[in-house]
Amino acid sequence: MDSSDAPRFFGVLVTYRRPDQLATTLARIQAQTRQLDRLIVVDNGSDRVTASAVETQTAEYIDAGDNLGPAGGYALGMNRLLEQARDGDWIFLFDDDDPPFFDDAIENAARFAQTTAETNPEVGAIGISGGRFDLNAGKVIRVGDSEIHDVVSVDHITGGGLPAYLVGAVREVGVPLPQLFFGFEELEYGLRMTKAGHLLFADGEQWARRKAIKRDAGLLPPEQVSETRSTSTNLRVSEPSWRRYYSLRNLIFILRLNGASGTALRVAVTRGILKPLANLFTSPSLAWANLKLNWKAIGDGWRGRMGRTVIPG
Repeated sequence: MDSSDAPRFFGVLVTYRRPDQLATTLARIQAQTRQLDRLIVVDNGSDRVTASAVETQTAEYIDAGDNLGPAGGYALGMNRLLEQARDGDWIFLFDDDDPPFFDDAIENAARFAQTTAETNPEVGAIGISGGRFDLNAGKVIRVGDSEIHDVVSVDHITGGGLPAYLVGAVREVGVPLPQLFFGFEELEYGLRMTKAGHLLFADGEQWARRKAIKRDAGLLPPEQVSETRSTSTNLRVSEPSWRRYYSLRNLIFILRLNGASGTALRVAVTRGILKPLANLFTSPSLAWANLKLNWKAIGDGWRGRMGRTVIPG
């Protein structure tokens, strides 16, 4: 392959008022054994301190002008990169507080992307870790340890899994949906990729490597021990949260978007209504507060009233 035809690897990092974490993440990216060909930092907080942190690194700064959330920030940065990218190039997505786990993470991911594309022309995305979504149950199915070897087929790359999307596939299916604002943007994007006929793969070797180190260090979340993870929580309610609002709203929206309105209705009733009602006598004030916010999430998700509808924090 001529060097001019070799795939380039770009990156989009979205940040919001976390300059210290951003500086650490940028330093880790710059210390990688393989450098990105271009890195764009999208600042959802329009913060001068953040801009200064980016200026000390070899990255480009974009002021989003408003809080667009991760989904909107990724869409903005990816659209900017599409102006110069070729179909054979790749775009990594980063969060401001989730630096690459290994110093050779980008190098290994780039190698995996190239070899996977050579053997699977339908590839749309790769990563270190991923999951599979059950539309009928409304649950993410965790990939068991016995399946994590070599190349693992998934339908979405999980957050923190160093996702990289092939530019040709991005041009075909579009960028992440900005209207999701926060939560499940990687799930919706993966499902859209697979629906369009693209394949998504996780690097089993790097996945197992990272998981083993986390397990030995006691950093592996307890829920990752099981084979499945429900997107619901336990029956107890706590203080209503904007994060849970967006999770419920976006899950309902994604299910309906993928033709699973029956599952969306079941999720709305069981997780959004029955759960707070079950706490009505033991925690009445919390139950009513959760029910009110859940009802808004259900209504907004069902009607498609998206974007930043609840102010974070």
